[in-house]
Amino acid sequence: MRLSVPKFQFRFVPALGNVIHPGNFHPVGTQVAAQAMIDRARIEPAPARGSGGNWLVVGGSGGFGSAARVVLGMRRGAHTLNVSYDAQPNPESSNKIRKLGSPGFHRNLAIERALSAAGLVARSVDGDAFDPAVQRRAIDAIQEHFDGRLDGVIWALAAPRAIDPRTGAAVNSALRPLGKPVSIKTFGGREGDGGSVISTLELAPGTPEEAIATIYVMGGGIVSTWVNALRDADVLAPGFTVLTVSYRGNVLNEGTYRKGLIGLAKADLEFHTRALDAQLRTAVGGRALAVEGPAVVTEASGGIPGVSLYMAEILDVMGETFEDPLASMTRMFDQHFGEQGPTLDGEGLLRMDDRELAPEVQAEVARRFEAAVPGSRFDDALYDRFMTEYGRTRGFEIPGVDYEAEFDTDEVCAV
Repeated sequence: MRLSVPKFQFRFVPALGNVIHPGNFHPVGTQVAAQAMIDRARIEPAPARGSGGNWLVVGGSGGFGSAARVVLGMRRGAHTLNVSYDAQPNPESSNKIRKLGSPGFHRNLAIERALSAAGLVARSVDGDAFDPAVQRRAIDAIQEHFDGRLDGVIWALAAPRAIDPRTGAAVNSALRPLGKPVSIKTFGGREGDGGSVISTLELAPGTPEEAIATIYVMGGGIVSTWVNALRDADVLAPGFTVLTVSYRGNVLNEGTYRKGLIGLAKADLEFHTRALDAQLRTAVGGRALAVEGPAVVTEASGGIPGVSLYMAEILDVMGETFEDPLASMTRMFDQHFGEQGPTLDGEGLLRMDDRELAPEVQAEVARRFEAAVPGSRFDDALYDRFMTEYGRTRGFEIPGVDYEAEFDTDEVCAV
């Protein structure tokens, strides 16, 4: 079937805090964007195949995960196994988006083609990381294709929900404040020629049940489960490393982030990472580090109340110093593989958000937040830049892609 997807379709959902609900994606654009990431990461001379070891990337089809995988392969010569849960193409579906699958599927497809062409082992296991069967499939793949040894794990999972294998029930995270309501500023979609408008929204606090569910889905318990299973399977190489990639946020979004339910989950992730560090040091001379990444535009950026306004402003304030996932992961691995090793803060965290949190940057963003009056028009240029960056996570606005052109759905989805 031949198909064209000429324009990014999305809508703002006021009832949920003007979060953005994407309606489609472009498979060709997604693959071209992934190839561009490969090309940016490529270095000469190329690293020796396998010189970076064997790495498992959990959540390797998303922003930080896919970037980490590209950097490991192209800059470090590492073999990689990805575990992610991405809608696969369904050729029989009458819905053209389901027929194409998902951005994650096409991102994986392009990355694995490029890594394989470079002589590296690059494979994926598709499924819910909370499913013990998926865990077993990953261990089987490690034993069969990676010589039964892992040098490290990148944990970059950002799933909003999981299936509890004990009950078979879905567990959903909740992006809500903790303890008391929080008022946030945001912007909505353009209305005719009137442009986007600044608005405020009061978010009710989450319930204890929602807090427990959020910790289950986004906390560190599942990381410990995976590392323990890998250890029991005897696939941990000496010096085995765990890097859990997270985001702490700042005072402007702390009500829904660090001081919200998600903050409880992130604190739990850091706690489990510290515990794993102690265990791995004793077991294999390894380590586990919690990495605090910077704010980046990913597929999840539009789904958190208030984050789109912060992202639009931080993009403008930081300008050329703003780091996308690839730039951040490149800098992180330069530290990790460097002679001096990573520089940690007083809490033992690897802070890749240091540039974003520079006092002068945060002061300017705070000034802009204060000046944003509800009911006033949001700056058109800032709106356009953020929506362009957000559309790129769905394969739109990618240089060199003809969005009016038709493509063959079977051909573009061929593995």
